Amino acid sequence: MSIDPFGEAGIEAVHEASIRVLEELGIQLDHERARAVLRDHGAAVTADDVVRIPRDLVAEAVKQAPASFTLHARNPDHDVVVGGEGPPVRAPSYGPATIHTAADGRRDARLADYERLTRLAQATDVITCAGYHLCQPADVDRSDRHLAMLDRSLTLSDKPVLGPTYGAERAREGLELVGIATDDPDLSRPVVAGLINTVPPRRIGTDMLAGLLAYADRRQPLVVSSFTMAGASGPPTLAAAMAQANAENLAAITLAQLVAPGTPVVYGVPSAVVDDRYGSLSIGGPESALFAAFAGRMAARYGLPSRGGGSLSDAKRVGHQSGFESTLVGAATALGGVDFVLNAAGILESYSAVSPEKFVLDCETIRAIDRLREGIRVDAETLSLDRLAAVDPGGHFLEDLEPESAANPRFYRSAVVDKRSHEAWADDGARTAFESATDRVRTLQESYDRPPMNEEIARDVAAYVDDRTDLEPIAATDGERTGR
Repeated sequence: MSIDPFGEAGIEAVHEASIRVLEELGIQLDHERARAVLRDHGAAVTADDVVRIPRDLVAEAVKQAPASFTLHARNPDHDVVVGGEGPPVRAPSYGPATIHTAADGRRDARLADYERLTRLAQATDVITCAGYHLCQPADVDRSDRHLAMLDRSLTLSDKPVLGPTYGAERAREGLELVGIATDDPDLSRPVVAGLINTVPPRRIGTDMLAGLLAYADRRQPLVVSSFTMAGASGPPTLAAAMAQANAENLAAITLAQLVAPGTPVVYGVPSAVVDDRYGSLSIGGPESALFAAFAGRMAARYGLPSRGGGSLSDAKRVGHQSGFESTLVGAATALGGVDFVLNAAGILESYSAVSPEKFVLDCETIRAIDRLREGIRVDAETLSLDRLAAVDPGGHFLEDLEPESAANPRFYRSAVVDKRSHEAWADDGARTAFESATDRVRTLQESYDRPPMNEEIARDVAAYVDDRTDLEPIAATDGERTGR
């Protein structure tokens, strides 16, 4: 089951417009080495650091990137394939400075919140990548945050991770730390992915380019993303905004392949629009859903894995708005063929906030969407005419209901949503979905066990972080089994 709101003609028109942007208008690259690499391969560089890239150079470079790749975790049971025919890889929130909790309401995020969110990501089956930068811990000095966050992603989870990319030093330290944690200091395989954001319109900044070059030099995957806001940092029509975003992505992907041919890249369009009534960002509307589907289709055109969408919402708190917006964009993400989903769960306030309760509710929505994507298996076994014939007209099949039998596969069941009668629900406390989600968060936290880490590796990880920061060791929760 899939959606395609564009068609081949639309995709080709956007591609051609993007190529004209690259050839005629160019992209400003604020990094001397990046400009030099492209210049050495035939691109023209102007006095104001704008690089015009020939179409043939783009086409040849993009061909070098793989259609799929394996992102390795420190526990090989959690390795994931990005791209191809498998399920999408889903990672948690990225970058919110604010957190909403049932206990505290809305407040600045702290390092303890980062730890709790990482534990949730580890404990939740539909989240298959532990991510990075799940929130911005205000109680940690900026100079230490990248190591504080990455240390927790690596220690409290054994799923694959993202890493810091903002600036050469942060990127280098992140790559080194992941190399230690995965017992692969030479980074001989893809073990950490880096998010590279462009600066629309038509620019990539110094620090992001430094991160791109650092990851490409080590052949580590890059998630290249243009966050174009149609009506603000992009043109006010979706088609033109898509063409601009595509041009920025192609410039970054071309650079990465010229530095290290075959470096895995993910093509990302997490774009959105501006609400013209308020001038505010709107990520929870149908346009964001269309951008997500565009990411899947455009990446397929280039033979690349895609990134887009997520459980996105502009709502200020968990409720009906957050539910329908996240479901709209999340469904388009899945049905649009997106391969890598960042911000897959928990997002509120247009990326500015994260909620553990919404995280849990979004994961339930993801399970429902995944069931929808499966469709219906129709064969002799599932049609089961013998069983149909065994029941008289007006009878029932309740005695034959076998939830896990092959002929009657398990129906979708939620761990949060209440499907009982009104009377049973009322007798059990008449809890809302938010209250049930709060209970679910508590259950997941209480049942969490820290995944084991080799003692020598754990010491090396701790020593690396301790030598560069003033951070306290990671605290265990009550009853938590620790491997470090």
